[in-house]
Amino acid sequence: MNTEQPLVSVCTISYNHEKYIERAIQGVVEQRYNFKVEFIIGDDCSKDGTRDIIRRYQAQYPDLIFPLFPEKNLGAKQNAMQTMKRCRGKYIAFLEGDDFWTDPTKLQRQADFMEANPEYMICFTDVDLMNDTADQHPDPFTKPDKERLTIEDVIMTERVFIPTATLFFRNQLPDPLPQFFRDANNGDIAIHLVMADQGPIRYLPGKTAVYRHHTGGVTKTRQFGGLAYRQLFGMYEAANAHFGSKYDAIFRRRLGQMSRTLLMYFSRDMQGMEKLKYVLANSGNYFRYSEGINLKEMSYYTVTLFFPWLLKSKKNR
Repeated sequence: MNTEQPLVSVCTISYNHEKYIERAIQGVVEQRYNFKVEFIIGDDCSKDGTRDIIRRYQAQYPDLIFPLFPEKNLGAKQNAMQTMKRCRGKYIAFLEGDDFWTDPTKLQRQADFMEANPEYMICFTDVDLMNDTADQHPDPFTKPDKERLTIEDVIMTERVFIPTATLFFRNQLPDPLPQFFRDANNGDIAIHLVMADQGPIRYLPGKTAVYRHHTGGVTKTRQFGGLAYRQLFGMYEAANAHFGSKYDAIFRRRLGQMSRTLLMYFSRDMQGMEKLKYVLANSGNYFRYSEGINLKEMSYYTVTLFFPWLLKSKKNR
């Protein structure tokens, strides 16, 4: 076994990625850099030919590719945590098995920046989107309007601005990981929060990777809707407690926005008692994170939620 310490660990997780994993691996193999790299691939008991492809590439690049083949299915989150734990590099470059890199200088560019700017904890770039389905998908990422970002930007963004395929961060995750991190349904945001607590984030303009939409994607098949939004809400509450309310004003502002979204957006197709029960169940968070009781706002939400015909009749006058 090569004991030379790598500067960068490429961390990839896969599950039933037979159609995609070769392109992902090839994008890493084609990278040009002047430092030591290790490529850790954690395959979560794929039922297709994913492991055969990984083994074939590992035989070709035994000093680069190091597969992890657990004997039982771990689930995406546990697989990611275990794979990251095996990374020995000063930096971790994350790449899911269904995405791929397109710029052969990606690792060199990101490592050069981080080496020259030790105060930064994360850097990332733009991606292209590839839709492998017949459905239309909105861009899941928001493009930053500045290059230096902080934990406030992570907390307040409505859409994630760091594409997972370009995430490059210092291998300084706390051990053990915070409870909110271990419980998180959205591991990406959990990483962003933990790292941004230690220092700023840098956006490096330019596209270096492709993010795929496809029917078999881990995150694409999950039921996002109100359930996932409530899970994210709970993660922010837990993260706020973990950080000792250091960012309490920021978290409360974000949670206030989210409580309004939970009330208005996710109840829009409900009717009658279903809507009433939903609103009552979610109104507590609205009052908890509202800055005082705003009667005008409460009146507007009441009319919008239960008497929308009044607004329509007013517009038609």
